[in-house]
Amino acid sequence: MLIFLLIVLLAGLGGFGYWAYNAGYLKSLPFPKFGNDNSTKTSSNAVPPQFTAGPSVDGAALDGFVVRWTTNVPATSQVEYGLKGSFTSKTDVETDNTTGKPLYPILHAVVIIGLTQDTDYQYRVTSVSLDGGTATSDVQYVKTASNAGL
Repeated sequence: MLIFLLIVLLAGLGGFGYWAYNAGYLKSLPFPKFGNDNSTKTSSNAVPPQFTAGPSVDGAALDGFVVRWTTNVPATSQVEYGLKGSFTSKTDVETDNTTGKPLYPILHAVVIIGLTQDTDYQYRVTSVSLDGGTATSDVQYVKTASNAGL
């Protein structure tokens, strides 16, 4: 019975240690990683992508808009947006439907929907290159269309 209790105690401590390490509390200890590590690694030599075109909006609709931009290297696509004066929402990074892994295009297009018509919004885009370099655009402004006169 004593051996059983000792095994249970050690298993519990091992699980706690693994959790604490993954949570960042014990990063200096060499615990092994299990499963997929999908986190983005940033190299000290990471070069941020450059925006070669955009970001810009292709004419706003009643309830949203499409943001387009181009980067000089393959990079992720993400847009942060909100009412003029604040950022309250962020799109998910575009991923492959089959694998769930991030896509790294050069030509980017992100659709924002579910907005209020005839309203001023602001947005900015973020792209992360394969080596972890991050670029964020300046704040841009757009106004959704109005249905007045339709």
